[in-house]
Parts: sequence; C-alpha cells; structure tokens
Amino acid sequence: MQPIHFEQKNIIGFTMSGKVTDDEIKQWASALDRKSDGPDKLRVYIEAQDLDGVTLDALLSDLKFDVTHLTDFDKAAFVSDTALSKLSSFMAGLIPGLETKQFSLAEKEQARQWIEQ
Repeated sequence: MQPIHFEQKNIIGFTMSGKVTDDEIKQWASALDRKSDGPDKLRVYIEAQDLDGVTLDALLSDLKFDVTHLTDFDKAAFVSDTALSKLSSFMAGLIPGLETKQFSLAEKEQARQWIEQ
C-alpha cells in the first residue's frame, strides 16, 4: 500500500497492488485511527491496480476495523477494474450513512473530484 496525498485533512488515500496482507491493513487502519480524532467525518479513496487478492488475516483485520469505526466515515471511493474492488464497494455501501462509489481506473480524476466534494 502506498499513500495518496489529498489537501483536505479528512481524506485518506491509498493505492493497493499485489496481495493485500494483514500488515498492510493494520498500517491503513492506524493511519485512519490517527485521522479519526478530528472533527470531520473521514473520507477514503482506494485505488487498486494489479490486485492479486487479500489474505484471510487482512480481511479479518479490515472487518474488525470497520465494525469499530462504522460512524466515522461519510464517503468512500473505490477505483479499480477488478471484481474484488467492486465487491468491496458493494459491501461498504451496506454501511448506514456511508456514501460509496465505484470508478474505473480510467476515471481516477473523476473519483478524486467526487471524494473532495
């Protein structure tokens, strides 16, 4: 996972590639924990390129984080051409109060504009 910089302090962005591991999810969760102390709800921008999958430990860590922070987010943008990202976007869309949107890799600029609005 590599960070993507946004000017707005409540937006955190990452690129993912290869196989997502538990350590990477824990780094992501730690960064989000630090930002969740602010007054604004968080927004997440995730860009996945050449994603090979997610380990079971990573899925469990992500689920644990999601459950404990359900009300900390108001928007999530998923940018990818993979089915796994589309599934993640669908699952995140089930969280009450969280607006999610799926974008293709060709739509990165539109995704950045949407998450910043």
